[in-house]
Amino acid sequence: MIRNKLIHRVILLGFILLPLINCSKDTEILATFDGGTVTRREMNFVIEASKRGNTEPQPISADIQGKILESIALEKILLKDAIAAKKVSEADVAKIESLVKDFLKLNVYMREYVKNGLKSKPLEFINLQLALVRGEDESENLKKAQELADRLNTLSDKEVAVEISKATDDMTRKPIGGKLEPFCTNCAETPLEDILNEVRIVKEGKFIAYAKQGEGRIVYVVRSLGKEKVHPERLRQYFTSIFDSFRTEAIEYGKTHEDAEAKASIAYFTEGESFDKANQFASHTMKEYEQGLYQKELKKITEESGITVANLPRFTGPDDVDPKIFTPEYSLFSNKEGKSYTWKDLNADFDAIPSQLKQEYKTEKAKTWDMLNLFQSTILQGKIAETSKRVQNVENEIGYLMQLDKMKVSLALKSLQDEIKSIPVNVTEAQMRDAYEAGKLYAYSDQDPKNPQNRIPKPYVAVRERIKSEMEGTQRNSFIEQKVSGLKTTYNLVIANDRLKEVTL
Repeated sequence: MIRNKLIHRVILLGFILLPLINCSKDTEILATFDGGTVTRREMNFVIEASKRGNTEPQPISADIQGKILESIALEKILLKDAIAAKKVSEADVAKIESLVKDFLKLNVYMREYVKNGLKSKPLEFINLQLALVRGEDESENLKKAQELADRLNTLSDKEVAVEISKATDDMTRKPIGGKLEPFCTNCAETPLEDILNEVRIVKEGKFIAYAKQGEGRIVYVVRSLGKEKVHPERLRQYFTSIFDSFRTEAIEYGKTHEDAEAKASIAYFTEGESFDKANQFASHTMKEYEQGLYQKELKKITEESGITVANLPRFTGPDDVDPKIFTPEYSLFSNKEGKSYTWKDLNADFDAIPSQLKQEYKTEKAKTWDMLNLFQSTILQGKIAETSKRVQNVENEIGYLMQLDKMKVSLALKSLQDEIKSIPVNVTEAQMRDAYEAGKLYAYSDQDPKNPQNRIPKPYVAVRERIKSEMEGTQRNSFIEQKVSGLKTTYNLVIANDRLKEVTL
């Protein structure tokens, strides 16, 4: 009995310690430098982000891990050094953080929301069966469509398929009795959204006649065959079964319909492998599903914020902008309390952007264009994010913290770019001639059209500027290498290579 209790306590302790062990691994310090560290958590985030949606586990060598750690550390060191050298001010770092922090929180929240949704939320499909009635006389079309709907509602499923194959004006769907590929109802909105809404109102299995407003030359006679929920991992299998079913029906239809038009329609469903078609449909549907998850959650957050956005004039580019429209009191949006965010407020936010990140504007049109882009792409989303508790809860997430660091580092990178541009580089004519002579049968030549084994040198004058640019680039790269080496030495950067082993992530 005592032994069983002891085993129970050990197991219980294991469950308690497991998350603590994982947590300690995440916070394990793998690189140090004067004034900072890089953790395994940061390295793993960069690795995951670099996979760009590829969910397949990939081996990551110790050498690659070391390079990633060095890259993260150098960005931190670069910012620290730029502040110490007064090339970047603490005030500017605070300004950039204030400008982008809520926008970045929304980005991180939405990415995680979609990622988790793809794992936990099934796709919802509706299966439709449809006949088209086409003609120039809209009232006659509606009459014919209603008569067809009434007639179809009296028939069995088998009889319905036969009748639609005879009556529909959609030749491509005759072989399968008017059936359509399943529509995802919780994906991004489709052009048939209004038809889906009409079908949902009536009892499943009942045909209705429907024409879009002002488009009576095409009338849809349509019904729902049922709804299904499918988890993402089953999507390819699901579509394969659908296309197998369509193939069987089309082959049967082909036994009694041998005209050229029918054969062309039948071929669409019988040629090629169902699995290949399913792969294409599954990939497209998953993209639509991701968009749907994103759009609907963002819409929900926006509605909850109570922010009402003004209808801004549409401009195609800076030359199209009329700055006179935007007076200081011009309202860009108002919150639920009725307080407006005006052009004056936007101007203040724009002026607060560190000078390193702004260009010199030759015209007021160009500046106004950039201000509008900043408002629509960053500030508005940030203001919406401010109001959402669930968005604000990501403030301790590694994705948010590292993206925020990236934005801060952008100030130091701009300073470094300016430093690199100002480096005096000297390339002499003799050096360029030597480089040309060394490469005229390789980099600075074309293949001989008469003999692919031979190379024809390009004239020196044709490649001179290219050679000059390459040699100047080499000199600047040498400066960058010296700069990086100097930063690593000055800040005593140390990578814990002994703790790095090949992992699969």
